[in-house]
Amino acid sequence: MPKRPDLPVYFTKLELENIRSFSERQELKLVNDAGFPARWTLIVGDNGVGKTTLLQCLARMRPVFNDTSDDNDEKGQPLEKFEPELAREESNDVLDALARSGRNVKARLEAYLSDVPLEGPREGREGTIRTWVEIRRARGHFKDWKPGARSSRQVKEPLVLGYGAGRHPSVTNVDKVTTTDPTETESLFKVAAELLDAEELLHQLDYSFLKGQSDAGVRLGNLKKMLSAMLPDIQAPEDIKILARRGSGTPLDQTGIHIKTPSGDVSLGQLSLGYQMVFAWTVDIAWWLLRHYPGSLNPFDEPAIVIVDEIDLHLHPRWQREIREHLTSHFPKVQFIATAHSPVMTQSSLGANLAVVRWLDDHAVIENDPIAIRDWRLDQVLTSDLYGFDSARPPEIEKLQKRRQELVQKEKLSNAEGQELDELDRMVLDLPTAETPEDQKAMEIIRKAAELLPLDNGSS
Repeated sequence: MPKRPDLPVYFTKLELENIRSFSERQELKLVNDAGFPARWTLIVGDNGVGKTTLLQCLARMRPVFNDTSDDNDEKGQPLEKFEPELAREESNDVLDALARSGRNVKARLEAYLSDVPLEGPREGREGTIRTWVEIRRARGHFKDWKPGARSSRQVKEPLVLGYGAGRHPSVTNVDKVTTTDPTETESLFKVAAELLDAEELLHQLDYSFLKGQSDAGVRLGNLKKMLSAMLPDIQAPEDIKILARRGSGTPLDQTGIHIKTPSGDVSLGQLSLGYQMVFAWTVDIAWWLLRHYPGSLNPFDEPAIVIVDEIDLHLHPRWQREIREHLTSHFPKVQFIATAHSPVMTQSSLGANLAVVRWLDDHAVIENDPIAIRDWRLDQVLTSDLYGFDSARPPEIEKLQKRRQELVQKEKLSNAEGQELDELDRMVLDLPTAETPEDQKAMEIIRKAAELLPLDNGSS
């Protein structure tokens, strides 16, 4: 019988109970409207409410291979045994820090994964993996914990990459990363964690190509094409120039990676932090895919799970709006799970899987199906329950509007209050209401023209 091909594995749900800011059982759904693993999940909410906690829990509940299980499936074949990555934690302090504060607490984490493709169903029975961890605290102190996992059949261990809000470009040589280094999600837990050296990876691929490895040339070409499509102001892959390695004795202005921009050729290190960040972050994802799928003709078309905290970090609003489409296009089999504070990112994700984390009294709750209309304007996103702004106007205008509302609701006004209300009415009339400055100018011209027209007194 031919060997069943490996299938991708993606998260479908995370359950939490008494984990940090979360008290009663909560679940984060990671599926689309059809019930299949969501290609994109965006999580929004206030600072400190628990968004990063959700991402860290997902990363630590990723299934990793353990010893072969003694259990058999329905046909008597041995099942692969998994365990959550958290099971490898040796520090009780780390485990205790996951549990919600309290004297007697039973905390539980449980993650669900499925091998159903992102694009929808496949033929055959669905394979699932479930991982869980229980942590107990008694009399205010850590007591014990118990991890567990179960897979319905032999499925592939997923590649899970994690990126924290402190991520930044680095000068770490790619060769220093070994197969045992837990660097795939390190950035989620260490503020000072560095991404892999993007320049070094490009130099390695370029060197391999020059040595006659045609597959390295294909991969380098695909990576440069991806970067040129994602990064503003780069018109073509040829605008990314790979010069001599740093420290090779070549003058500094002739080393490293140079980018052709409207202002001329600029070294990668001279570009803005946001530019460097996306460059390094994209190359980091690409490097892990290259390493995880060494025999693939196109590793960037292979499955993975990418977890990103504050995906909108250092990005211009226009870039925020485009980043999701670019990442989906160039990593078509990657499941992205991210947090963001930007209403622009939220607006561009109204058609994706969206979740909101809120405070309810002294604990956080997850709302998996917030009211979100796909064609909302940015001001409507801001004033919706997703962000809870009272107004999309500047704070000083909002105060004047509230004052006007107070005066309108009063039964009797003094002369001074009447004059104040007249001034506020004129202020409201002058506020821009059109969607663009051009439309607003047109409305003002129409209004001024209307004021110049003679009033119709009915004499005609």
